[in-house]
Amino acid sequence: MKAMPHLVEMHNKHADKGLVVITVALDPPDQKDLVAQAQAFLQKIKSPVRNLLLAEPEEYWSKKLDFVFPPCYYVFDRRGKWVRFRATDFDDGIPYAQMDKLILQMLADK
Repeated sequence: MKAMPHLVEMHNKHADKGLVVITVALDPPDQKDLVAQAQAFLQKIKSPVRNLLLAEPEEYWSKKLDFVFPPCYYVFDRRGKWVRFRATDFDDGIPYAQMDKLILQMLADK
């Protein structure tokens, strides 16, 4: 959840240029307390981004999308080409400057 303020900021700055931010929570849907915590956090920060809650186990999606642990970011251009950014470990985070630069380039590419 540490990345959410940055994602919200990116959304607010660039939504009018076509940026769409969608977050996916990997909290098990049967663990209602975790789902409620995630939803409360999103409300607290007034997140304008769409958040999806997966119905399948995390293992299903981690295998399908080839990631070991969050955070992992998938950036798609207007044609559907994607670039993945992932953290080296849970606390390390991702290279925001690199991701932001790519997003700005993609938004400029009509």
